Amino acid sequence: MRTNQASFPIATMARLLGVSRAGYYAWLDRPPSARAEGDAALLRRIRTVHATSRQTYGAPRVHAALRAGGERHGRKRIARLMRGAGPGGP
Repeated sequence: MRTNQASFPIATMARLLGVSRAGYYAWLDRPPSARAEGDAALLRRIRTVHATSRQTYGAPRVHAALRAGGERHGRKRIARLMRGAGPGGP
């Protein structure tokens, strides 16, 4: 909704999406969840490992490097974060 608010009224988008306007505005002011903050911190570490490897490591090797460093995260979570970072890599 945020990206389209210049083109469409919030009230119309909220009605079409089945959410309340008040709920949308409450969601905007809500702080990030603990999971979102954890993902952001993990993505910073993933970017560091990826850059150290001269941007050649994929999710399995990044996972192995983090595990060797004592961190325990799922390989699929790391892959999801790397995919979400875009085509330019983490």
